[in-house]
Amino acid sequence: MSHPAATDARLPGLDALHAACRIFGANPADARLLHHRSNAVYLLPHERAVARLAPDTPVRRRRAQTCIEVTRWLATQPDPIALPPLPGEQPVIAAGAVVTFWPHRALTPPPSLADLAAPLRRLHKQPAPPFPMPRYQPLQRLNEALAIDLDRPQPALTTDDRAWLLDRAATVADTFADTEFPLGEGLIHGDAHNENLVRDHGDWLLIDWDGTCLGPRELDLLAGIPDHFHEPEADRSRFLTAYGYNILDWPGWTLLRDITELHALGAYIRLAPSKPAAAAELRHRIRSLRTGDRSTRWQAIS
Repeated sequence: MSHPAATDARLPGLDALHAACRIFGANPADARLLHHRSNAVYLLPHERAVARLAPDTPVRRRRAQTCIEVTRWLATQPDPIALPPLPGEQPVIAAGAVVTFWPHRALTPPPSLADLAAPLRRLHKQPAPPFPMPRYQPLQRLNEALAIDLDRPQPALTTDDRAWLLDRAATVADTFADTEFPLGEGLIHGDAHNENLVRDHGDWLLIDWDGTCLGPRELDLLAGIPDHFHEPEADRSRFLTAYGYNILDWPGWTLLRDITELHALGAYIRLAPSKPAAAAELRHRIRSLRTGDRSTRWQAIS
C-alpha cells in the first residue's frame, strides 16, 4: 500500500521527524523548522544538527542516497568541498519521509556570492566519483510537479498554464540536448548558490546536494547570470571573476537562465494547494514568464 506522501505533493512534518530521529538515535526535542520548500528542514538544537525531510518516493530515495554517497566521498578528497553528513546509516526512511541528518553550522557572517567561487572551482576539478551517478535531466522536477498537479482534484494550475509550461519545457529540453557546453561535463552540485554555503574550520563548504549529478559545469554558475531574482550585478560580476570564467560571454547562457527559472516553479506547484503565499508567487512567476516581463522580481517563499 502506498503512503499518502508518495505523491510528493506535501512535505513531511514533525511526526515523520520524530519517527526518523528514533531510528537514527537523534534527539528531536525543541526542533525548529528552518525551511519548507523542496524539503522540510529542521534544526535539532540538542544535537547541533539539521534534519532534511522529503516525501518518500523512489526519486527522493535515489537522490538522498546519492547525496550521502557523494558528500562522504568528497570528504575523503584532499581539498574540502562538501559538509559531510552525520555518521550513521543514512538516509532514514520513516513515516512516509526520506530523512538525512547533517551537522549544523551557524552563518555568521553570512557568505557572499563571491564566496561560492572557490568551492565550485575545487568541485569542478574533481573526477567522476567511483560509483554510479545520475546524469543531469533538464526540468525533471518541473515535469514531476506538473504530473502531481494534474492528478489533484483541484489543480493549482489552469489548463492553459499547464499546456504552456509543458510546451515551453519540451522546447527548452530539446535545445539543451543540442547544445555544446564550453566547460564540459563532470560532477556538479546542481543548486549552487551562496545560501547553500556554510563555514567549517575556516573553509566555505557546499551543502544541500540533492541535485548533484554529472552534467555541464555551467549549470553551477547560474548564480552569475541575470534572472528574475535580480542579484546585484556587482555581486554576480565578483562571483564570475573569482571563479575565473564569465558565462555571460557565452551566447548559450540564456538557455540556462530559462532552465533555472522553469525549474524554480516545481516547488511552488507542489506547495500551492496548502500554502496561499506559494500559490500567489506561482501565479506571479508564470505571468511574468508568459508575458516575457523580465523586469518582474521573484521572491522566495519558505
